[in-house]
Amino acid sequence: MRRGLGRAYNRLLAGYTISNVGNGVLLAALPLLAASKTRNPLAISGLTVAAGLPWILIGPLSGAIVDRVDRRSVMVVAEVSRAGLMGAAALYVFLGGESIIALYGLLILVGVGETFFDPAGLALVPGLVTPSQLDAANSRLYGTQILVQRFVGPPLGGWLFAFAAWAPLGVDALSFLAAGMVVMGLPRGKRMKPSGHHRPGLLTETVEGIRWVWRDSVLRAFMVGAGALHFATAAGLSVLVLLAQDRFGLTGFGFGLTMGGLAVGYFLGYVVAPSITARFPRARICVGALVGVTGGFFLIAVSGFALLGGMGLALVGMLGAQFDVVAISYRQSAVPDHVLGRVFTGFWFVTHGAIPVGALVGGLVATWAGVGYAYVAAALLVAVVAPYLWVALKGEELDPERLQGEPPAS
Repeated sequence: MRRGLGRAYNRLLAGYTISNVGNGVLLAALPLLAASKTRNPLAISGLTVAAGLPWILIGPLSGAIVDRVDRRSVMVVAEVSRAGLMGAAALYVFLGGESIIALYGLLILVGVGETFFDPAGLALVPGLVTPSQLDAANSRLYGTQILVQRFVGPPLGGWLFAFAAWAPLGVDALSFLAAGMVVMGLPRGKRMKPSGHHRPGLLTETVEGIRWVWRDSVLRAFMVGAGALHFATAAGLSVLVLLAQDRFGLTGFGFGLTMGGLAVGYFLGYVVAPSITARFPRARICVGALVGVTGGFFLIAVSGFALLGGMGLALVGMLGAQFDVVAISYRQSAVPDHVLGRVFTGFWFVTHGAIPVGALVGGLVATWAGVGYAYVAAALLVAVVAPYLWVALKGEELDPERLQGEPPAS
């Protein structure tokens, strides 16, 4: 970058980083806590369902609220509320609480906070950096999120759980509180100004955001592409443990390393994304990403040893990150600010909703035809979407600088 992204953006990045350390701690701590209370696989897998429910049930509504109020305040309230929840949960476990239902409830409520914190933060980004800096800004946000949520948080959560079952929950409370204090110093985001006319209800405004996505051919194409990527990735990850154990002969540690290939790929993809978008047409980047992801899934399907499977996962993550950065930067620069929060949550409603469905399909295909065929199915789905994406994006202006009329950097 020719210039820094600014103090306000760095504060947002710091808040996201601290918050996602807490999310990463939960990734390890809650399954360990659940497994200490029950050995029922269905009960433990219910944690994943609980974590995804808020995005499906109230995600679009959260976006409408984010567009109505000061976005900085939304982020602060979300983090302070999550800090209070985690503090209460830590006390509950410390006093001997053992209900798995309570863990489900905790995850759902923490997820509700996430549906406000994330879209509010991303909707603030266009006001903190210039259009030419959007790719770098989004890459750093998402790259840091992957780094701390997948590599820093889980080991910390496991270590804290070994010390005491309540400890990771207590540390989470502190991390969410600290994140809230950091983002409190952000500038106020724009808010929808009330007019003299009757203001539409939240449901009407939520539907308006969804219509924005569906009526715009480029937004719709990005939504379909992102949904396909999330669906296919979930289908593969849902049976990865079986592939690792039955074909690769891996132990738990080896399985963790193989699964880490996806996170490594995403992190590296976000790191190099600004350089890629500066050198290649954005439509080609997106279509090429889907074609490459197709190859990654096929590589996993035919791989006979763990290293090759891990390389396939890394390829999926790296190219998926390229797609993400282009799509997010386009949304931030092409969508009017007063509906931006709803557009983000509308996207996430589709992509997060695709995850449990993709996991179910992956399990069904693996049951009927074999584990390897789940990855074949994932590859075919992404391959089918690639031509549609090419037709929809070809000739469209996707560069944030040109969309917002910023003079080219000299």
